[in-house]
Amino acid sequence: MKGFKFSALLSAIAIALPTAAIAQTAPADQQYLDDLYGFLQSQDPMTYAMATQAMSAEQNVWAAQMFCQTISAGVSPRDAYSANTTTAISQASSYGENFTEEMAYAVGLYGGAVMNLGSSHYCPQYQSQVEQALRSL
Repeated sequence: MKGFKFSALLSAIAIALPTAAIAQTAPADQQYLDDLYGFLQSQDPMTYAMATQAMSAEQNVWAAQMFCQTISAGVSPRDAYSANTTTAISQASSYGENFTEEMAYAVGLYGGAVMNLGSSHYCPQYQSQVEQALRSL
């Protein structure tokens, strides 16, 4: 049963991201991915699996870059985090009643990691705002 729940979470996360092909990751993107995967692996096995099995490297890079674009467009880091995690949780929940707190935690941890590490790699001018927003969550 836990496998089904995890599959639903992975499917929801993958659906939330674009399916269009993205160019191969650049060296700067690889550094971001190394930092993201290293952090998630040290924090939570489910979140790490979500980032490495359900999502491609390009999707993980895209997620970080989208946080930066959203913040650059004037959305607060807190609102950007909230909107993205709420969408992912909502999509995962739509797969049935088996959505758990553990899955919600994985989505939140992933969103926070992508936002924090993404801002440090792709939009450092927002790093302090992002850190402040994440502390208040």
